Amino acid sequence: MTTDLVRARRAVSVVFAVCGAAFGTWLARVPAVQGGLGLSTGQLATGLFGLAAGSVAALLLAGAVITRVGSRKTAVAGAAILCGGLPLVAFAPNSTVFVGALVVLGIGNSTLDVSMNAHAARVEDGYGRPIFAGFHAFWSIGGLAGSGADALMETWHVPVTTHFPLAGATLLAIALWAIGTGFLQGPDRGQGGSPFALPERALIPLGIVAFCGFVVEGAVNSWGAVYLSDITGAGPAVASLGYFAFSVTMIVVRLAADRIVERIGPVLFLRLAGVVALAGFVVVLAAPAPLAAVFGFALVGLGVAGVVPVAWSAAGRKQRDAPGRAVAAVAACGFAGFLVEPVIIGAIAGWAGLPWGLSTAMVAAAAVAFLARSLR
Repeated sequence: MTTDLVRARRAVSVVFAVCGAAFGTWLARVPAVQGGLGLSTGQLATGLFGLAAGSVAALLLAGAVITRVGSRKTAVAGAAILCGGLPLVAFAPNSTVFVGALVVLGIGNSTLDVSMNAHAARVEDGYGRPIFAGFHAFWSIGGLAGSGADALMETWHVPVTTHFPLAGATLLAIALWAIGTGFLQGPDRGQGGSPFALPERALIPLGIVAFCGFVVEGAVNSWGAVYLSDITGAGPAVASLGYFAFSVTMIVVRLAADRIVERIGPVLFLRLAGVVALAGFVVVLAAPAPLAAVFGFALVGLGVAGVVPVAWSAAGRKQRDAPGRAVAAVAACGFAGFLVEPVIIGAIAGWAGLPWGLSTAMVAAAAVAFLARSLR
């Protein structure tokens, strides 16, 4: 293995961690930002819609930008926009500027997300073996680190107007150092080609797999604590354990997933992943007790952890003439699942109860297992 590839693998891992930490920094201090601006629930929801809108817009354009200028330059732009968006949110004087700041944050997050995944596909291609899930493990590690730092800021009563600029500047410096010293030089495969060519038909099932993977992840992220609190009667401390257990098992599996995929192949891996995630939801819904639900959510994390990394890695291999555009197309499908999941589960939960709402995630997990053969 060449020194350049080893250095690039480390650098891409660092950028994944930066992306996770930046987004985790925002998520963990949403209540502080809401309280500081005096936002109503409706105004906060409008801001979150702006975040989603910025994310979707960037996803639709990221593939074209990468094809035009390459994943390295696009990652620099994405890191600058994402990290620069944090102080914009912190210093927003009113709800209108707050919405605009979250649009910027969403654009930066998606731009960096797609570009670093496109560069990860390039590094993996150089390695000649699966290493993609390891990158996503660093995103999860960064997210937990960002949340942990936020907890300290809350404990020390550090205002977001101090915390967010400091975090943004620090994370941007780390990202620029990693990209500048470690990312591979030269053009990406397919760079300079047509930026708006339609993705190949072979990517459609991978897009559905990514969509379903994000639905499963989003179900636990958005509704895990609510289910533990409202359905199982767990207290606040136990209710928070569901997401913690889910996150820990996600990290553990992502650190090991590449070796597992190399040994058993991506098709069998994805089938097992779908089955394990489905079994986790069965435990959660069949035994509505706090500890059983926490164990079930941990099991879901074991299953779903490798779904998105494996799908994105496969996308880069399916369309080898323009892997960046392929990753962007599959990523757009995945994030669509993340965006519609709260609406679907919330609507069903309001009509028939939260257990029925979470059952939609069981369908998504089963679909992952069924569509595994598309990775051949």
